[in-house]
Amino acid sequence: MENTEYIMSSLDEYFEILDKENKRRSELVAKSLVKYLQKSKETTKFQSLQAAK
Repeated sequence: MENTEYIMSSLDEYFEILDKENKRRSELVAKSLVKYLQKSKETTKFQSLQAAK
């Protein structure tokens, strides 16, 4: 029985670590996406200003 409890606690720790990693990666992807969209928006504004000339 003791072994089963150890395995279950190890699994809980493992999934907790996975959740933290997934959250961290999701935040990185979100930040990158925001930066990309902001840069894309600036580029579009620049192109529209050039076309207006």
